[in-house]
Amino acid sequence: MTVRWPLPTGLDAVLLPAGEWWDAVRVPVFLGEGVLARLGPASGAVIRDPYGSRLYWLIEPRTAREWTFCEFASVQVLGTASWVTVPPGTRRSPPGPHWAVPCTPTTFLTPTSRLHAALHTTISHALGPRQGTAT
Repeated sequence: MTVRWPLPTGLDAVLLPAGEWWDAVRVPVFLGEGVLARLGPASGAVIRDPYGSRLYWLIEPRTAREWTFCEFASVQVLGTASWVTVPPGTRRSPPGPHWAVPCTPTTFLTPTSRLHAALHTTISHALGPRQGTAT
């Protein structure tokens, strides 16, 4: 799969709309690190926002609209009418938002079903089985 969206090439991160080329799944770092570990090489590109202590996975648009998680997990699916700060393709470390998993033609979108399963398992382990319930 080839990246077919305006991946920033300059020095600054850019605000881009979700819902057109990808949706983003925003996960707090305390859960996101576990999700990254569970996904391993199956993970697509991941943006790390050190200011908000969040990780953002890019997924196929409109494939996670029905997901729900307990409010304590603070996981959000960002689609149409949402915006995401996207770092330049070469930024792999702070300061500011950077790629935890680089965006390349082979690591672009994370398979939605794999991300859902990794989130469910991670939330269940971190917050207890009842809190990890996801649809």
